[in-house]
Amino acid sequence: MLANKALRVVALVLGLVLIAGAFVLAFAITPSLVARLPSDTNAQRSYAGTFKTLLDPRAVARGNLAAAFKTNVPLTVDRTVTVKSTSGGTALVADKRTTSEAGNVLEQTSWQYALDRKSLEPVANHPKSWSVVDAKGLTVSFPFGAAKQTYTGWVPETLTTTPVTYVRTESKSGLSTYVYQSAYGPSRITDSQVLAALPPSIPRQTLALAVNFGPASAAQKAQLAALLPRLSDPVPLAYTLQGSDTFWVDPETGVVIDVQRSQTRTVGLAVPGSSTFIPLFPVADYTYGQTAAGTQAALHDANKGRDALSLFGTILPIVAGLVGAVLVGGVLFLVRCDRSAPKPGA
Repeated sequence: MLANKALRVVALVLGLVLIAGAFVLAFAITPSLVARLPSDTNAQRSYAGTFKTLLDPRAVARGNLAAAFKTNVPLTVDRTVTVKSTSGGTALVADKRTTSEAGNVLEQTSWQYALDRKSLEPVANHPKSWSVVDAKGLTVSFPFGAAKQTYTGWVPETLTTTPVTYVRTESKSGLSTYVYQSAYGPSRITDSQVLAALPPSIPRQTLALAVNFGPASAAQKAQLAALLPRLSDPVPLAYTLQGSDTFWVDPETGVVIDVQRSQTRTVGLAVPGSSTFIPLFPVADYTYGQTAAGTQAALHDANKGRDALSLFGTILPIVAGLVGAVLVGGVLFLVRCDRSAPKPGA
């Protein structure tokens, strides 16, 4: 008799624990520990497109402007986003990109961010040993549970932000995705890695000839003509970036399923002593999108994240809750049967 009562108490306690655990797993553990950037993230994406216009800096250095511009050149971009380290709810994330023209590497960049693992927003409270960009807004992807709203996006080339706006819901590669769009610039390119791949200066005589190729207005050309004699030789150059992006995002995991990007980099002069920028001509005008292989990799990451959310947020809580309910119900049923059973000698 005592053994039966002890077993019933154990079953009752276990059942209550399983029911409570189901709620904790679904509404506490999964949102805080599962729906966040994994510590083993190593997302590799490939993109392909076209340089509609591309400036050859070697031809510019020779003063051969007629041969300086290439058109309709194949473009590829390889990008890897890796979690290098974690500290609680914060991750050190590296974003590496390599841009190539017809197989020739043009630019390599690497930025590191300290990000909240759930919102993917940059945080200031991170280990002092981490060397990170002081960024704002979304840098590498969208958060778990992406919303139909406008986010702030980071533009690393110009160290500025831009609105990233939800515009519609659309099926992409079999998933229902949220589509976001952004437009930015023209803004001065200030990132040292990007500037390192661009000509820092141009001979003054070559610059005078280059004005004829550029989009400057008559007033700007007159201003430049008056300014040229006072400029150093060679003349320091400045650059601006203008662009637009479209992202197809899996709202559950925040994984970007597809991307379309158009950008224009324009060379010009920053007038000394003022905020005036005189544009000369585009040095790179290009568009690219994610390759089929890149999209397949994104789908794999999204499905992996969805499976984890489903397992810990739905399947296991349901199983634990059902088993707990059966145990509690079974104990209560036995207790009721004992109470209703005729007593000996009655």
